[in-house]
Amino acid sequence: MIPKLTTAAACRVARIDRDRFNEHVAAGRFRCAPCTVPGRSRLFDPDDMIALWLFRDLMDDGYEAAKAGSIACEVANAARRHPEAGAITFVEDYFEPRGGNAVPADQVPASSEWDHAFFGGTNIRKTTTFNITHLRRLIAHYTDEERSVVGERD
Repeated sequence: MIPKLTTAAACRVARIDRDRFNEHVAAGRFRCAPCTVPGRSRLFDPDDMIALWLFRDLMDDGYEAAKAGSIACEVANAARRHPEAGAITFVEDYFEPRGGNAVPADQVPASSEWDHAFFGGTNIRKTTTFNITHLRRLIAHYTDEERSVVGERD
């Protein structure tokens, strides 16, 4: 069975303040939050947790929330589509400064080829590669730790 975490538990695992997270979702800065209905908590699966964890990491690295949310959601979607990928690279071009594409790292041309290679029809401006294998391990560890705590924290 795939473990799912409530919003409160997911935010504890990802080390992000639940109220700030909810504000980011409401403001449209984190668009890939699991769907919910009024009165129910969101339920985060491990791939949802990749997005949440990276969102917090990227903001900690100085990215503004909308950019962090965009990158985190793209990377998590690529990780979901390619569960075998150990690393996912977020590729940015010169024409879409707020966007980019996330793909398995082995699909990105080597930097020595960037002057002659096109990615998505344009030149590569920069790439950021995320160690998804290790991130999945961290999330699993802290999810297990969270699930081992018995109490009324949610």
